[in-house]
Amino acid sequence: MPANFQRAREAAIQLLLEQNPAAVPVQVQKLQFPVCVLFDSMEGFCRVTNATMAQLRGAGDYLRDGCTLIVNRKGGRIYLVLYTNLSGRRLNFTLAHEVGHILLGHIQDGEREEREANAFAAELLMPRILARELTRRLPEEAEPARELAQTFSTSLSVARLRLQHLAGHPTLLEQRLLKRYGPILPDPSRPPML
Repeated sequence: MPANFQRAREAAIQLLLEQNPAAVPVQVQKLQFPVCVLFDSMEGFCRVTNATMAQLRGAGDYLRDGCTLIVNRKGGRIYLVLYTNLSGRRLNFTLAHEVGHILLGHIQDGEREEREANAFAAELLMPRILARELTRRLPEEAEPARELAQTFSTSLSVARLRLQHLAGHPTLLEQRLLKRYGPILPDPSRPPML
């Protein structure tokens, strides 16, 4: 079955619409989720459970950056997202990726699921409609990729990739997102306030 990128993008936008936006970039650990999601480092998890990193990593190679454990408690589920020691941007993407797996209901880690989780994370951290709006606001001399990377706290290569995928008619969900988040996007035509 092919990856359903539209579903992944819509799930990310829906999650953003459920937040009270104050600023971009999105900090995944500060979001409110429709299910119980907790975050911890793999090292922290090992300290609490007396497990070793070798035991945790023995579960598979997929633990390179992060993973999600599902804990059933009193009839409910708790999703524990574990991550390795990563830098800020990469950590934020890893967490968004894992949340994508959770909210998309993935129960296995195949190529399709990984691609969908990546699409979810990309849309959550740099929504297409907001990237398009920001580039529309740029003065002519500005470097769009650099502005996107700075605003959404991504790498320059991720921003360049997003610039290649800005086309398309906005969906109703995207229009709602722009209405909600557009006012908090920085205006690159104005100098920053001191």
